[in-house]
Amino acid sequence: MIIQPDRESRNVNELFYEYEARRIAELNEIFGEVELTAAEKRTLIWLAGWEESTVANVISAVRKAMEAEAKRQELPPVRRTEKPPAGRKGSF
Repeated sequence: MIIQPDRESRNVNELFYEYEARRIAELNEIFGEVELTAAEKRTLIWLAGWEESTVANVISAVRKAMEAEAKRQELPPVRRTEKPPAGRKGSF
């Protein structure tokens, strides 16, 4: 889970701190149960400092990647049943 740093530990105003808190909450919807390194958490806190649309686009892209990976894992492995023509050893 991403924890917002104390406002007093940084030079930010109240409005920035409130917006950052909202964006961190949105990021925690995706990463809340994921064990993150300290560097990953710092990067996500940095990202939360960007404008709302930037964070929304990153979250959207991550969600799409998660959905694509889930669909990919649901598909059975592709099995190649036909043999390559004689004389051909590969596609390279």
